[in-house]
Amino acid sequence: MTGTGSPEQVREFSPAQYIAPYLLLIIGNAGLQKAPLSERPVLFWTFTAVAALGALSAVVRLKRMWDTHRRRTLPAWTRFLGLLLSLYGLYVAYRVIAGITG
Repeated sequence: MTGTGSPEQVREFSPAQYIAPYLLLIIGNAGLQKAPLSERPVLFWTFTAVAALGALSAVVRLKRMWDTHRRRTLPAWTRFLGLLLSLYGLYVAYRVIAGITG
């Protein structure tokens, strides 16, 4: 039995791990801009689901980044990527709420 799934193992950090959350958030945000709830409700809710998946993916990525930073020292730019991801996720959440309320 291999120990690849052990919690003590520290995964290698790569900026490519941020691509999926960013893409999901970008696609969700762009879709919300093009499909308002009053005109295209099905598309609006589809892109809202994509944005929610992007937010969930961002939270998981940020938690893993935080755990990696606690175990070993990483360059400061990795925290900057995390900060940008957090801020953009909050912006998209604001856009979703604004789209739903009005």
